[in-house]
Amino acid sequence: MNSTEIALLLHKNSEKITRIGEVIGKKIPEKDAFENLNEFEKIFIYIDIFENHIKKGGFEAFFWNSAGQFSHEILDAYEQVGATNTAAIIYNSFLLFEEIPIPRNTNTRRAILSKLPPKVWDTLDEKLYHCNENMEYLVLEFVKKNSAYFD
Repeated sequence: MNSTEIALLLHKNSEKITRIGEVIGKKIPEKDAFENLNEFEKIFIYIDIFENHIKKGGFEAFFWNSAGQFSHEILDAYEQVGATNTAAIIYNSFLLFEEIPIPRNTNTRRAILSKLPPKVWDTLDEKLYHCNENMEYLVLEFVKKNSAYFD
């Protein structure tokens, strides 16, 4: 039994997510360096990154910070776990940019963001806040289904 399978035995879903994140985190040598992760682990991490940034400041903060460089990978991650409503909201956030794909360069993204009125993000933040997808459940089901690829 690998560490991820053991984590899945924990009682609370939030504890499972935290523990799986810790296991994967040991493979990340520095911030935003995911080359040691396989595609399944990256999906988990991309969702974790997005969830953490959105809680701290919504879409604008997400795109403003370095996490915004992973915009397209994050959209794909939500699609991969079956979070189609959230993925649609994320895609709609892309439409506020002058260009797609979303620039990986932080300064380029910030220049675009600086031209947008802050209120443009309010509707998307509100939609995401009221989105009823159970991300813990979807992520844990994805991990269970693909547990052989974790650890």
